[in-house]
Amino acid sequence: MIKQLNNYFYFSQKERRGISVLIILIFLVLVFNLFFLPRLKPPSNLNSVKLISLADSISENKQADSTQKIEYFKFDPNTIKKSDWINLGLSPKQAQTIINYRNAGGKFYRKEDLKKIYSISDSVYKKLEPYIVIPKKTYSKKTAKYQKLSVEINMADSADLVQVYGIGAILSKRIIKYRDALGGFYNINQLLDVYGIDSSKFESLEQNFMPCNCLKIVQININTATFKELLKHPYISYDFVKIIVNKRRKKEFSSLEDFAKRTEISDADFQKLKPYLKLE
Repeated sequence: MIKQLNNYFYFSQKERRGISVLIILIFLVLVFNLFFLPRLKPPSNLNSVKLISLADSISENKQADSTQKIEYFKFDPNTIKKSDWINLGLSPKQAQTIINYRNAGGKFYRKEDLKKIYSISDSVYKKLEPYIVIPKKTYSKKTAKYQKLSVEINMADSADLVQVYGIGAILSKRIIKYRDALGGFYNINQLLDVYGIDSSKFESLEQNFMPCNCLKIVQININTATFKELLKHPYISYDFVKIIVNKRRKKEFSSLEDFAKRTEISDADFQKLKPYLKLE
């Protein structure tokens, strides 16, 4: 019986060595759990302490906001200091955002421009709006070159355009590049299509331009212009060029009205494009 048990529990030298290594590993794991693991665990109340601290901080901020005394007064958003913004009820972060905007060269030309600051909500703006005062710009002798001009935009070169207050070298190049692509402007409102000119900027520029000289407009012959020539125009898309070419291949356009009817262009787009089209 004993002999049979000995045969059953007999291990080779290689197996005995493996069992020894396994016993050592088990011993090391037990020692680590007993002596080292407790030191690595954070105190059980650490998270609760952090939450209490955070709650206290939020409570203090709310209390500070509720006790802040708001003083409304007439102000120019281009000149008042950070402390004045805070007195008007803005948070320090909101006030600093406006200061950063001004330091970067930003200006407020109208009351509504204050709403462009992303941290100013509509409710805050409504409270401030009655007190905003933006003086009309006056010009000294040093800025006399920026007084109202009379520029014909289809004849003007870059030197003429930079004389207009608000147009620098880069914007003048964009205007000329877009004018050349169009074939000339027929309405000064087309400046709104130029990158860098939004409605507020256009309002300050508009007074410096006389009515456009439409005789300078370069027109496109819709019966003979090549695919590439048609595609160059900003008002003609790639898909619309294909429609034009396919329609005239079957039959040339007899009139601009025939062109509008057969290409099924919308009336608004046709009126926009019409000054640049011709048949001969």
